[in-house]
Amino acid sequence: MATYTTSDFKPGLKFMQDGEPCVIVENEFVKPGKGQAFTRTRIRKLISGQSIRRKL
Repeated sequence: MATYTTSDFKPGLKFMQDGEPCVIVENEFVKPGKGQAFTRTRIRKLISGQSIRRKL
């Protein structure tokens, strides 16, 4: 099983999350003026079609 870091996130990347196939639709790296940098991603579940926004 492959592991990905946030630097590997690109739109179109397919992966398994909680046993369900998903694809990254949108990815944005955010570096705020104060605090730690993070990545905002929008993930679409391929089977249900549900779209999820996640901050990593």
